[in-house]
Amino acid sequence: MDVEPLLSKLVSIDSSFPNESRIGEFIEGYLKEEGMVVRRQYVSEGRFNIFAERKGSGRPILLYGHMDTVIPHGRWHTNPLKLERDGDRLIGLGACDMKGGLAAILSGLAASKGRSLKAVFCVDEENISVGGWKALSSNRKWFSGVSIALSGDSGHSEKYKGGADVITAGRRGRVVINIDVRGFAFHGAQPKKGINAIDEASKIVLGLGDLKLLKHKALGGETAFANLFEGRSTGLAIPESARIGVDLHLVPPDTGTKAKKRVEELVRRLKSSGTLDRRTVVDVSIAKRETPYIDPYETKLSDKSVRRVIRIVDERCGTHHINYGSSVADDNIISNILHVPVITIAPNGDNPHAENEWVSRKGLGEVASLYAELIERL
Repeated sequence: MDVEPLLSKLVSIDSSFPNESRIGEFIEGYLKEEGMVVRRQYVSEGRFNIFAERKGSGRPILLYGHMDTVIPHGRWHTNPLKLERDGDRLIGLGACDMKGGLAAILSGLAASKGRSLKAVFCVDEENISVGGWKALSSNRKWFSGVSIALSGDSGHSEKYKGGADVITAGRRGRVVINIDVRGFAFHGAQPKKGINAIDEASKIVLGLGDLKLLKHKALGGETAFANLFEGRSTGLAIPESARIGVDLHLVPPDTGTKAKKRVEELVRRLKSSGTLDRRTVVDVSIAKRETPYIDPYETKLSDKSVRRVIRIVDERCGTHHINYGSSVADDNIISNILHVPVITIAPNGDNPHAENEWVSRKGLGEVASLYAELIERL
């Protein structure tokens, strides 16, 4: 199947999480037709990852993609589930993130025959990466021997939006920190006799500008923003509890645990300066969720397999650009768990998670052709 019709088919299948079963069945059939040994790994009822393997020459390389999309957001000019062409733009839900990358990987895989390779396609990346965590944490032996991982996910940054000459070699990580604030209640007619937890929590939010954030020469600076603020009084009393959520995007060598400690340090500074009432009780914790938060990573450009990728890209494109993704992806999990070099190459496009998402028709063909060559030559 040619790459554009393949993308059209992928876009036509609604795979907004948690509805990935139909696209999983399609990809499973496609891989079997290409002679790969395929098995499912169920994540929950009706939701499964796909593991595929082909024996051949050399150490296996790993191909990775996620099968899910977000639901359509905004005001689409076209049917999100029907790929439409507008000049060089192919418009459809997931075209950029990451069905264009999926189509390029699958097309490249079909065009190459001799190379030993493994491929994993996961559910839930657009949510909390349940599929990615299960695939990589419970199958370490299956991944042994892999020399490099190639991902087709979008690696958007402020500077780059994808393309065959854009090599993404790292991504920021993410953690969400909860800050629980406890004052003590008193009758609302005499509020100064209590400690209003909402007032105290507001001081912490305003103080987030003084939170110590790390900088990285390639990935840039960390960012933090309040993503939750809740609290209320019971009856005619000032509120005695409130909660703040702080969403942080991290850079190496930062981790969620280290970020939590810096939030605690900020609270101590606010108390010592008198901004916060010293009697206010503040508890800082990493927000609970089903899967762990994802640490940042940076792939070493000196790795032998990475140097080969760069050389092949230079031969095809005349140059290359090293990029670092602004946000997290399952690529982080591959690096964090397998400790193998991870390189992301995806077709250029834009509007991920937004209306009229698109991918370049020319770029799609170029990246598909590049994957075929990378698979054969790495």
